[in-house]
Amino acid sequence: MPRRFRLLFVFFLACGTLTLANAQSTLTCTPTGGPPVVKAEGITERLGDLVLNCSGGAAGAQVTINLSIFLTVNITNRVNDTTVTDVIFTIDSGAGPQPANVPGILSAPNTMVFNGVSFRLSSNGAAVLRVANIRGAANRSPLGPNGPITAFLGLNGSSVTPLTNSQVAIGVPMRGLFGSMSSKIICAPNGSPFPDNTRSFASFLSSHAIFNSTRVTEGFADAFQSRNDAQGLNADTGMRIIVSYAGLPPGARLFVPDVIAGSDTLQPTAGGDYGFVPSGGRYAPGGNGSLLLSRVFFTDANGAGGSVAFFPGPAGSGAVSFDGMSEVPLVNGFGIAVFEVVDDNPFVQEFAQFPTFLGLPPNVSSPTTTLENFSLAPVSTVMVASHSDPIPRFQSMAPLQDCTLIGDCGANYFPKLFVNAPAQLTFTEQTNSNTQVAYIPVNNQGGGVMFWTATVRYINGSGWLRIDPTDAVNNGTIRVDAIPTNLAPGIYQAVLTVDAGPVAGSRSVPITLTITPAPPPPAQTPVVASVLNGASFAPGALAPGSLATLMGSKLAGANVSVAFDGMPAKILYDSDTQINLYVPMELGAKTTAQMLVTVDGLIGPTQNVALAPFTPAIFRNGVLNQDYSVNSPDHPAGQGTIVQIFATGLSGTGTITAKLNGQPITAPYYAGPAPGLLGVQQVDLQLPSNLSGPTASIAVCGGATPDQSVCSPAIQITISQ
Repeated sequence: MPRRFRLLFVFFLACGTLTLANAQSTLTCTPTGGPPVVKAEGITERLGDLVLNCSGGAAGAQVTINLSIFLTVNITNRVNDTTVTDVIFTIDSGAGPQPANVPGILSAPNTMVFNGVSFRLSSNGAAVLRVANIRGAANRSPLGPNGPITAFLGLNGSSVTPLTNSQVAIGVPMRGLFGSMSSKIICAPNGSPFPDNTRSFASFLSSHAIFNSTRVTEGFADAFQSRNDAQGLNADTGMRIIVSYAGLPPGARLFVPDVIAGSDTLQPTAGGDYGFVPSGGRYAPGGNGSLLLSRVFFTDANGAGGSVAFFPGPAGSGAVSFDGMSEVPLVNGFGIAVFEVVDDNPFVQEFAQFPTFLGLPPNVSSPTTTLENFSLAPVSTVMVASHSDPIPRFQSMAPLQDCTLIGDCGANYFPKLFVNAPAQLTFTEQTNSNTQVAYIPVNNQGGGVMFWTATVRYINGSGWLRIDPTDAVNNGTIRVDAIPTNLAPGIYQAVLTVDAGPVAGSRSVPITLTITPAPPPPAQTPVVASVLNGASFAPGALAPGSLATLMGSKLAGANVSVAFDGMPAKILYDSDTQINLYVPMELGAKTTAQMLVTVDGLIGPTQNVALAPFTPAIFRNGVLNQDYSVNSPDHPAGQGTIVQIFATGLSGTGTITAKLNGQPITAPYYAGPAPGLLGVQQVDLQLPSNLSGPTASIAVCGGATPDQSVCSPAIQITISQ
């Protein structure tokens, strides 16, 4: 027998009072309840009835009360505005339960009130109050008896004794759906045959089309419930299961059964794996019921609405055999199939399985692995009471593995991974030497179809392994390439993991690559390919006292020097391909100079470099606003404020000017060396207060006189309006 779980939804009943017309007797009410098991995935689970047994009042007295119920999860009943329309509130004063005829009002997402409830006590001064069909978001409560949903009950009136038992258990959430898949659906290059009759289960079996099986299992007895069960009171449908498929290539077609016979039917539906005989299924309606699921067509994307394909007849109406199949509509490789529980046995923990058949013409593409997911349905994110959202509805929650419930973990019809590899794979190579190769066979030593993936996790370093393939079906061989290129001498470690899923298992293989030093390369002299302005990186003449950049190769070393006509330049930065330097001011008015680069004693070719007193260029991001922020669209300069322009190439003897929108500015606010910045010049301009437009162009100029000025390339600055 499956394990049964008791729910402990607890109602805290606040002390209240009742008004007894024309009586002074005191009424005592005692709360009771019967906790059902509810699904932890459920958003609209029907909770246990709330019952108040009241006695001790005056015989036949008229009573008027206000009743409020507060849950620690949201109330998710049907509502019309704030009126709860599907909760059943009855009062039994000795003549049987009678409607209270007072609607429940939802005053908060988790609070329902009944105001002005009036009834007459029995001849014994007693009455039984019952509130039934309260639905709650069980998915918001912890699992198990240690995480009950609780509630508070309030009564307004007079002449009532305090409640001596303030707690009532009405439910605890437990996982309702467990499941598994026998394998992935693999779209192989050789395709999968279509039967002549795609409406027949038997035809698909005889065609040997590719299929996988999906198994769904109750987390507890009576977790799968039809619309005729207690959970289905005032519901739109029975519980459903939505199966989603993705990643199907063009031309692929999927087919599933119209009806699925469960584990306790005359003959369960099965494709032939999971140890069951292949069959479309056979079912007979009976007294206690047996699990039966029917395909629902034309649902929305969440599994709501639509038309149920099959409903069982009454008990004793005779056995029915199932052979019908129908196609899963696919759009861009994605589709869903929805099944509704139309019969079940509430006293037995049941399960059902069904195959999904693939039809695919032969093609020349590589194998395609599809994705399949399933959950309870209709799926929803609406966790509050609603006027139109479906009942029942469920949070999308991936099911846990069901083999522990069924007891077939490790059964021989499941795939079983075997990786024929040593305890550790080792390689030893010189840096920049040729790639080394190893091969690791992978086999399925069990049944079914085993889809596996291969991944690499690096412990140190990265990219020094290449594996192929990274996924396959059943048997295959992984090629492992150890790539020493660009690796420094040392020991590198990684882990290769072959994962065939939770049923077939996984295997990890440690890999070690030892890199030894390669012989040192022959010494190479430095080469300068271009001489550039240090701000604009444009080729051209250099200005003594400003910054320049040399681009080339073999420019880095322990001792790097650059000389112009024998005068040493100050090196500000060097790498293998770049040197930034300060051009010696001592070059004065020379128009050319011989440049010589020396790296660790190796002298590069002599180059003739042009010189000029002014070669201005503004640095990138070299304009600061008055508040010292970098001028940009996010930080524009204000009209009438001062901007600071940082440039190089203005170190000659003469006059420094500027241009704003092409108009000369002969007297900048400041023009000269940038304090503390070697080879950098600073020009400060006060912007006019009447600038129009969001941007302005700025250039800096220098020359012996303003008329002989050489100007930098203009740049755009942003102006606030």
